[in-house]
Amino acid sequence: MRRLIVSALLVAAVALAATALAADRGARKLDVFWQTPDLASLDLRAIALLPVATFDGSLEARRYTEDGVGKALRGSGHRWLSPAVSREMLRQAGGDSLLKAVNTKIVNGVRVDSLDAPYLCRVTRASALLTVRVEQFEKREMEFNQSGKPVTTVNLRAALVDSTGRLLWTASGAENAEGPYHDANSGAIGVNASGLNNTPLTNQAGAPGYPETLAKLLGRWAQAFPRRGAAPAAPAATDSTVAR
Repeated sequence: MRRLIVSALLVAAVALAATALAADRGARKLDVFWQTPDLASLDLRAIALLPVATFDGSLEARRYTEDGVGKALRGSGHRWLSPAVSREMLRQAGGDSLLKAVNTKIVNGVRVDSLDAPYLCRVTRASALLTVRVEQFEKREMEFNQSGKPVTTVNLRAALVDSTGRLLWTASGAENAEGPYHDANSGAIGVNASGLNNTPLTNQAGAPGYPETLAKLLGRWAQAFPRRGAAPAAPAATDSTVAR
C-alpha cells in the first residue's frame, strides 16, 4: 500500500512538472499569428501599408516601425504602397481630418473595418490594407550605480484586410533585446555636465537600438506573412520539340 502511495505521488509530481514546463514554454511564446484558411488562394496584387499608429503619438516609434515593417515585408511578392505614399494619398482625398480618423480607427481596433476598407482601398488603389499599432516602444537603461542588463522592448500588433474589410491575417508579438551586463562597481570615466545635474559617465554599453530590436521581431513576422503565389511555370519542352 505504501509503495502504491509513493508511486502515485511520483506520477503526480512528474505530471505537475510537465505542466509547469509547458506553461513556461507557453509564457515564452513571443508571437501569435492567425490567417484565414483560404488566404493562399487569394491574389492580393497591391497592399497599402497605412501610417503606423501609436497610443502616445510618438513620431520616433512611428518612423522606426514604418521603416522596419517596409524592409521586412518588401520581399513578399506584392506591390507595396509605403506609409509615405499612403499618407499622401489619404491627405489628398480627405485632408488631415481623414488621416486623423484612420489613425483613431487603428488605435482603437488595429484593423480597418468593412465600413472604411472599400473607400480606403479605392483611394490608395490597393487590393488590401495592412495596419500596424505600436503597443510598447521603450528602453530601460541602467543608472551608473545600478547593476543589471539594459533592455529595449518593442511590442506590435498588425492586421491585414481586403477591399471588403474581411480580415485575412493578424499578428501580435514582442521583442525584448538585452544589452550587456552593467556593473555598478565599474566606476565612472567622466561627468556629463549638461542640464541641471551632473551625471557620471561609464564606458559600458546601453540598451540595444530600436532598428535592430525591430529587425528581430519583424524578421519572424516576415516568415509568417502570406506571400503572393508565383506565376505558373511554362510547360517544359519535350524531346521532340528540342530536336526540331
